[in-house]
Amino acid sequence: MKKYFAVLYLGVFIVASLSIWKGGEALRNQQIETLRIDSFEQLNQLASILESAIAKYQHMPTLLASNDRVKKALRDGLASDINQLNRELEQINRITEASDSYIINTDGLTIAASNYREEASFVGGNFAFRPYFKDAIQGKPGRYYALGTTSNRRGYYFSYPVYDGNSIIGITVVKVDLTQFEKRFANQNYEFLLLDPDNIVFSSSRPSWLYRVLGELSHVELQRIADSQRYYGQSIEKLAIVYQKPFDEKSQIVDVLENTMTNGTEVLERLSFLRMSRPIRLLDFQISILAPLNTINEEISLWRAIFAGGVTITALLFGLAMLRTRMLRERSDANEMTRHNQAYIREVIQNTQAGLVTLDESYKIESFNPAVEKLVGQPLAPLVGQPLSRLFQLDKQDASALDSHMDFLEAANDLGIKVLTREGHLCYSEQALVAVEMTLCEMQLPNRLSYLVTFHDMTERKRYEQEITQARIELEQRVRERTFELEGANVRLRDEIEEHKGTQRELIQTAKLAVLGQLSAGLNHELNQPLTAIRAFAGNGLTFLDRGQYEQAHTNLQHISQLGQHMGDIIARFKVFARKGDVQQGPIAVQTAIMGALKIMSPRYKEVAIELVVTEDQGFIVNGDMVFLEQVLVNLLANAADAIQDAPDRQRRVLIEQIATEDQVNISIKDSGNGLSDDAIRHLFEPFFTSKSSGLGLGLGLSISLRIVEAMGGQISAQNRPEGGAEFCVRLPRFNHPTSQSPAKKSNKEI
Repeated sequence: MKKYFAVLYLGVFIVASLSIWKGGEALRNQQIETLRIDSFEQLNQLASILESAIAKYQHMPTLLASNDRVKKALRDGLASDINQLNRELEQINRITEASDSYIINTDGLTIAASNYREEASFVGGNFAFRPYFKDAIQGKPGRYYALGTTSNRRGYYFSYPVYDGNSIIGITVVKVDLTQFEKRFANQNYEFLLLDPDNIVFSSSRPSWLYRVLGELSHVELQRIADSQRYYGQSIEKLAIVYQKPFDEKSQIVDVLENTMTNGTEVLERLSFLRMSRPIRLLDFQISILAPLNTINEEISLWRAIFAGGVTITALLFGLAMLRTRMLRERSDANEMTRHNQAYIREVIQNTQAGLVTLDESYKIESFNPAVEKLVGQPLAPLVGQPLSRLFQLDKQDASALDSHMDFLEAANDLGIKVLTREGHLCYSEQALVAVEMTLCEMQLPNRLSYLVTFHDMTERKRYEQEITQARIELEQRVRERTFELEGANVRLRDEIEEHKGTQRELIQTAKLAVLGQLSAGLNHELNQPLTAIRAFAGNGLTFLDRGQYEQAHTNLQHISQLGQHMGDIIARFKVFARKGDVQQGPIAVQTAIMGALKIMSPRYKEVAIELVVTEDQGFIVNGDMVFLEQVLVNLLANAADAIQDAPDRQRRVLIEQIATEDQVNISIKDSGNGLSDDAIRHLFEPFFTSKSSGLGLGLGLSISLRIVEAMGGQISAQNRPEGGAEFCVRLPRFNHPTSQSPAKKSNKEI
């Protein structure tokens, strides 16, 4: 029903709004039509007056051209004749009310003018550039309109040639000032515009509209107007028409933005007009009347406001009537609901499982429900009018009392609310005491103060609390026992972890020594060659000393010193490689680690004739441990050598490459062996797994290498190369990230 009325009200509102809007539009169109009829008559009248007023001047140049004194002044040029002609022109202007009359010779120079007495006289001015002069000098009557370059006044010009026989000896010009017409029609109830053929406002009742164009002018047209000097430096701008809509075939509704003065402040105002136009063929102009519509718009707005107010008042009255009817209906429903609620509350009170007792303002019992008698186990009628303490006693641990109103207020203030909850027991029964939770709250009744007391049986809850307390004690005892057992297990586990770490370190050291054992033959070869050379250089040196050739002996001693240093470097590298220790993180140069591993592996590679190719140093720095990284690289190089020896028919070549990303450096070791089987790839890094011949390895090298690389925060992986052989890749985190680094060109260098 509510939804139905809401839709009905919305429909009525929409219909009323549309009626007000459409009615206002119809009334507005009717008033505009009346205004159009009146304005059209005014337009015809204005056009006739303007056309007749200007037409009377069009023959004046012809009459002046036939004047003998004009011809004589042009022909002879005597000062006396020109002075007399100036006075006659001045007199003619006073009689005809023309603006200006002047005589121009064939060179375009003004020799006489009606305004010869004025400071801005035309006498001496050259107007050969004006179109009216050019037409008349060719023997044709001239017509022209422009803003005067000398007087700075707008006017319409008529010109005619002056003949002496068949020769043109000068030009007569009459200028009609349009300002007099603007003043004449300035106080009308409309605005008028006089538009030239380019739709530029040449005359208007509003001075601010002068030289404004209605429509658009191209750049070529604007340049043509500027070259003609018709408006003598005046800027041609567009009239600010912001809205334009045809009303009928002969009129339009236009809105114009105009700056107006309001209380001394310039305000941009939007003016609405009804525009009607007609041509003035004599001048080749168009005249327009703009009748203001603001009054009509204000009247329509007022009519709409009055009508809307009436509709609103009617709707309010109807709404008030509906509201009163609804209030009466709701009051009846409320009374019925009250009776229903009272019966419902009585049933709830009588059948609730919680005990309810009401107290008066002195905390004396007024009434109770059957649930309280059920808790106590006997009737409570004798307690009516007795204090609450006869029925309920607090537990000993609660020192608060409820024997007085002041005690209740103090307890309630401590809680910040008008509700108080306490635990105690019902003491009226001669049987066992009943443990209950009492809640007392204040009831603000219309005429008096009362309290409602609620009793909840806590017998089961007390039993549960005792059981929970006993269970918590037993649980705490079990937790203490279990904690003691866990502490012992933790001690044993820590001991096992320490033993495991020691075993792991020994295992890594064993792998190192195993590699050193495999390389011992190559090491002997590397040390034997320098020793042989040292013996040769020493023998030669003794011979040189015996012969007194000290310089050659000195050279042999230098060679012996260099060979000794070389042997010391070889032995030092093996000693560093063989030392024990944990992974120590820090910045290390990748190229340095590679070269250290190569010093260890070079003897073996030379022994088995394997070509070792290393890319150029890229300057990469990673975060890791130098010795342990060398151990990983030695393990991978040793495996690569074993793989190549197992493939005697393939090319014997190992390639070491360095590639860096933004966060990591990849070290790849590629061999030309037979590659890895699928089973080997799956179990490659498992301890004691090996794909070598029996007795050639323990299967711990790659497992230990994996743990070392992961301890340094990196990864190690293996895959088969498309062209044959295997590729192992060690990825380690970069220590720093240069902001700009030109990519280094790679070049291969044989070791």
